[in-house]
Amino acid sequence: MHKTLPLLTLLLCASASAELRADIAKNTPPGQATMRVYDGEKLVFQATTPGLNAVTESKFSPDGRWLLNIADGSGYVQLWDVEKGERVKTFLNASSRIFGADFTLDSERLLLDFSGSQDKADPRRPAYFPSPSLWNLATLERISFVYNDKRESFYDGKVTFSRDGERMAFIRRTAYSSGPASVWNAKTGAHIATISRLPYPKGAAQTGGAGAVDARLSPDGQRVLVRYVDNRLAEYDAGTGNLLKVRGKAAEAEARAQLERFAQTGH
Repeated sequence: MHKTLPLLTLLLCASASAELRADIAKNTPPGQATMRVYDGEKLVFQATTPGLNAVTESKFSPDGRWLLNIADGSGYVQLWDVEKGERVKTFLNASSRIFGADFTLDSERLLLDFSGSQDKADPRRPAYFPSPSLWNLATLERISFVYNDKRESFYDGKVTFSRDGERMAFIRRTAYSSGPASVWNAKTGAHIATISRLPYPKGAAQTGGAGAVDARLSPDGQRVLVRYVDNRLAEYDAGTGNLLKVRGKAAEAEARAQLERFAQTGH
């Protein structure tokens, strides 16, 4: 049975990090960087470390406890404890790319889209294949690789969580194609369902099926709405991947708006 988080709880979580910001002054002093973390106008802490110079993006957890400093191009992600003002872990990638890094809505887990450290390797996952990994923030240990044999576990920084925190969905996208959408357990990383490519309408110039480019889960995690490369929208059962209905084609702006409404209301 899925539990629904009260809307007030969600709003409180969102507001916890709404006023937090991380300002990083690079090469101050030369070769280093100085980070100042603020809560509104209040300085929470200040840190100066060499690793901050390569940071390309900063993210706070919904509850405001954690800070991620992402160094895409340098291959690492720093995790900071905001209250203590300390860096508690650095996740290192074998390559320079950081495809994505996101907190779950309850701020208890971290989803990283790269192979992560080489210890505790999963024998079911090819060593050369970069896949997301799910981490427990309380223990700073990896829960699992988010992987299945069909290699559907790229999310490239675009993940959607159901409001109840039970499920997550993302698209397998590469530089060459847009693949299927897939649904996963947001607590264990287990694969739940794969959403097939959407066949093109009869008489269309294209053959095969349209690849997915974006997706949103309904608040209860029971359904998923997928946008395809031709801006058609289709709704699926998130537990089985079965098609429920095709909403039809919309202008890109309207298709995006429908996705956001679906995530908020389920309609």
